[in-house]
Amino acid sequence: MVQGILILVFMLFIMGLMVTRKMPTVIALFVLTVGICLIGGVPAVGVDADGNAIGFLQGVIQAGSLKLGDAIMVSVFAGWLGMVMEKTRISETMIKKGAELGGDKTLIVTLLLFIVSALLFTTVNGLGTVIMIGTIVIPILVSVGADKFTATAVMLFAYCVGNNVNLSNVNAMSAVMGGGFDDAYRIQVVGAVAAFISGMVFFIGRYRKTGRKYAFSALAEAPEEDVYQLKGVMGGLALVTPIVPLILVLGFKFPLIPAFLVSILCACLFTSLKAGWKRTMNMLTKALFDGFSSTAPSVTLMIGIGMLLNAINMPSVKAALEPFMRVVTPSNTIAFIVFFIVLAPLCLYRGPLNLWGMGAGVAALMVGLNVLPLNVVMGGFLSVSSMQLLCCPTNTHNVWVCSFTGEEVTSVTKRLLPYIWPVVIAGVIATVVLYM
Repeated sequence: MVQGILILVFMLFIMGLMVTRKMPTVIALFVLTVGICLIGGVPAVGVDADGNAIGFLQGVIQAGSLKLGDAIMVSVFAGWLGMVMEKTRISETMIKKGAELGGDKTLIVTLLLFIVSALLFTTVNGLGTVIMIGTIVIPILVSVGADKFTATAVMLFAYCVGNNVNLSNVNAMSAVMGGGFDDAYRIQVVGAVAAFISGMVFFIGRYRKTGRKYAFSALAEAPEEDVYQLKGVMGGLALVTPIVPLILVLGFKFPLIPAFLVSILCACLFTSLKAGWKRTMNMLTKALFDGFSSTAPSVTLMIGIGMLLNAINMPSVKAALEPFMRVVTPSNTIAFIVFFIVLAPLCLYRGPLNLWGMGAGVAALMVGLNVLPLNVVMGGFLSVSSMQLLCCPTNTHNVWVCSFTGEEVTSVTKRLLPYIWPVVIAGVIATVVLYM
């Protein structure tokens, strides 16, 4: 009992450091892992009667860092595809085509850029991609009369919708939970559709309330020789690249990494006629290296989460925390619905319902109790992840977008919460219908 209390106090202390930004999440996960092992009485080195390693150096640090290896590699290849789409101007061209369709009509341009950006985020990920898309989308929105808050919301809603069904993201979250990809994807599709509807309602309501605040012409770009001018049939085929992985994985049951490789090949094939072989090979190599760099933050998070999951599942730690978890874990349908809907904001600030923070450990404990089926627990955590994607002030994409538009990040969180809570409710209800 004492060990359990000390572990919980330590977890709250580390959470406090993350909330106050005294310690980055990546470092906090490593510190939390070692602290839990030490408090839980897990030896640094040891073997059981069968000769299996039970010390935390081998069983937690070493094995934990490799636990999400499959998800890490999927993220790397997804990052490579994202960089290829950026360097070949596929992403930029899609955004500008969307803006051209809307002309100078503020609402139409807003909705089109929301849809196009969300589509891009189903394939690409990472702060670098957010910056690339944001530096194109936000000035266009402002130039047609959208206010700063609307421009901010377009980026955040698009990221939320796209990431809910982003193959790499779904694969990583299902790996953290120990569930199946298809089971996780069903819940994430519900979240994406609900977030899309909520976003459309928000933008239409916002336009009726504010109208066109101001408008000015965007700065004209200096003409330059660009080998990646996506025109004609080949250019049109190149713009299909973002949905190629979805078609291959969902329609033809391709494994994730081969699907990303085929998409990379398509992007190169449809853009290389003018670029030439040598330039395309150079672009492909640089995109690979930049893709590694863009996925580094999420990869390090997954390494830390893998260690935390193994630490939580150590027998002595599990035994110490089990009495407390039995008290708070919902045991029936009504309790489950109330728990995840009412406590959804605990996914913010890397809290206990955030799978990219403290929630990884909490989820592992809930699953280990066998009070609820695995898919139900997974569905609950995935449902609240929509709120984290849109509103969490600790997200690097939230911080950058708000900084770029001049909005205050916590103020944006408060103003968008009413629009994302119904999305959480939809996900929780869908989980009950599908898996309970």
